Amino acid sequence: TAPCQRLAAPDKAQFLIGGYSLAALFALYACYETDSFAACAAASPSVWFPQWFDYAEAHTMHPSTIYLSLGDRESHAKNKTMARVADCIEAQANLLADAGKTMTLEWNKGGHFKDSEKRTARAFAWCIEQL
Repeated sequence: TAPCQRLAAPDKAQFLIGGYSLAALFALYACYETDSFAACAAASPSVWFPQWFDYAEAHTMHPSTIYLSLGDRESHAKNKTMARVADCIEAQANLLADAGKTMTLEWNKGGHFKDSEKRTARAFAWCIEQL
């Protein structure tokens, strides 16, 4: 097989990254680590993860467009760490807003596993509309 080649993108191409749950947390992390993305679509990101907020506070979010969402029942988890997710997503949203980012925090009905595919699609659609 041929060796991998770097993607040759047009000069004005804009790239998005995103995901759901832990993949959404990874997307946020990637946007703190590289300036390769114009937008981040983070649907129900696992921002409850220990030390996440300390990391986010100490780093610079590169893209100017960020979508966040959470289910309104996600903080009803039995696990005390995961139950902090509503407070954590609010803190993440405030951090981004204070940094002057174009962002939204959308609250959805239900828990973490309700309509994940629709919520992810909505996240990407919002980001695309902003670019």
